[in-house]
Amino acid sequence: MIPKRGCDPEINVVSIGARILKKITEHNLTIDDILIVCSSELKVSIDHIILSLDWLFSIKAISFNGNEVFINEA
Repeated sequence: MIPKRGCDPEINVVSIGARILKKITEHNLTIDDILIVCSSELKVSIDHIILSLDWLFSIKAISFNGNEVFINEA
């Protein structure tokens, strides 16, 4: 369930997930790059990045091969 009220959009898993997807499409990133680069650029904790990646993986938007993260085709 994704809360619709009382949640700061800057730390919402949906908005962070969208920004992560944009980063992945612009650059071929490893999981380490996503954790470090995205958390510093988006100014959120690594925990928020991990939750967003988990959400993206749960909805099958991304896949992970052990090192790199790939966007699944729609």
